[in-house]
Amino acid sequence: MEKDNWNVNEIRHWLDMKINREERDIREQTKKMNENFLHFFEWNAESLYKSHFISGCYKELRNVLEEGKDIDEVRKILKGGIAYCENKLLEGQLDYQSSSRTTNVAHFLKLECMQQLIKDYREFANILSVTPPEENRQQAASKKREKEETSEKKIKPGIRR
Repeated sequence: MEKDNWNVNEIRHWLDMKINREERDIREQTKKMNENFLHFFEWNAESLYKSHFISGCYKELRNVLEEGKDIDEVRKILKGGIAYCENKLLEGQLDYQSSSRTTNVAHFLKLECMQQLIKDYREFANILSVTPPEENRQQAASKKREKEETSEKKIKPGIRR
């Protein structure tokens, strides 16, 4: 996939914003937790768990973009993520039925996070289908012409334009 693809850069931008927001929340919540764990656990533990879960999912998607996969492959990964989350929400158990109450709560919190992930993955898929603004298309076309001219000069070193 081209590194200069406008759509991919837009997804990176939004992912970076979302990751930064979650990491900021994690830092703030961790500070509160370290100040008074009992109060934190009672009132804010769910928020910290969700921020860690969501941040991890965003980072996985960011890694996919960094691997240089083409747009169709990224689109498939997003659709797969949506399908996985929808399946867990529609077909999975709402109650994990573990003997550990904390595990049951974690399961429920993951399901809540999956609702947000579905929304975000759909937004990212929409970004892939958006036509880049005119200015960006012109820049891309200009870069493409420059590459073609450079490669022509390499192929025909004796001919000057």
